[in-house]
Amino acid sequence: MGEGPTLTTLRLLALPLTVWNAGFVAEELGPLLVGTHLHRVQGITVDVTGDPTEALRRALRRRASAGRGVMTWTVRGDDSAAVGLLAVDAFGRRALVSVSIGRPYRRHGYATEVLRALAGWLEFHGSVLVEARLRMGDRTGERLAVATAFVPTSIVLPDGWRVWYRPPPF
Repeated sequence: MGEGPTLTTLRLLALPLTVWNAGFVAEELGPLLVGTHLHRVQGITVDVTGDPTEALRRALRRRASAGRGVMTWTVRGDDSAAVGLLAVDAFGRRALVSVSIGRPYRRHGYATEVLRALAGWLEFHGSVLVEARLRMGDRTGERLAVATAFVPTSIVLPDGWRVWYRPPPF
């Protein structure tokens, strides 16, 4: 899989993150994503006691250089402004996906739109099981999961995350 393609929807463009653009992306998105849920699935943890932009820069560079199967995209709106991050960790024919949208851009359907595009691309390229992990009681995340055809499983990880999956399209 590698770096990943550019994903496009009617309103959004998801551009692959690289080691070379990670610093710029962190500068642009750092202020928007402070206080959002950049969870461990993306491998992105922002230290709220330090400079969040610098912490995001380091985390994004680590992800960009992680190698095959770890992909991250910068999600951009129709005005080219960065609105969030999209990520996938692929293991064989399984893919774990996540999306984080900056606070000013929420409630516009961006997460739904870009997650559908990513899941469709993954399924087209042979991922049999596309899954997401949601914190128990995260009603917003649950609505997003249902809107993008994910269903909950009975699997709850020890740290309080429930596994959701998208049934194969066949």
